[in-house]
Amino acid sequence: MKVKPASRRFWQLPDAETLRQQAWLQKFGPKLNSPALWRLRRRSLQRACAVGLFCAWLPLPIQMLLAAALAIRFGAHLPLALGLVWLNNPLTLPLLIVAGYQAGVMILQMPALDFEFEASWQWLAASLHQVGVPLLTGSVVLGLLSALLSWPLSARIWHFHIRQRRAKAAKRS
Repeated sequence: MKVKPASRRFWQLPDAETLRQQAWLQKFGPKLNSPALWRLRRRSLQRACAVGLFCAWLPLPIQMLLAAALAIRFGAHLPLALGLVWLNNPLTLPLLIVAGYQAGVMILQMPALDFEFEASWQWLAASLHQVGVPLLTGSVVLGLLSALLSWPLSARIWHFHIRQRRAKAAKRS
């Protein structure tokens, strides 16, 4: 049995069978059997980056479900799309909320309200009427910008990876 170095295991995405067994993903039924969702190719990488980064910006509790639905709809690499959603995590959430709100205030040309973000359902319910529209507007716009910027960047990363693989293969032969 070959053991991968620790750094490789840390970044390893879950395999197809592990994801297919998730109850919340089983709602998509036979669509989960599409090979395009599980093979990492240039286009599926680009689509996964766009879907995952867009959904990561959304201040919604259903980000993973939405990312899965969009990945299935657009033929994105499902594990990568779901993994990228986790860029929005307890450590980054305050930054994303404030950035989304500030962007929404600028876009809508509204006066900014002073508020202190608290990562709780109570805060969200109490503050949604004040910050909801600019927060959602800004988050969607930042999500779209991230998705658009990820397309050419992920293509460059793919080509860099392919060139490195070919160079390693040429050295071996």
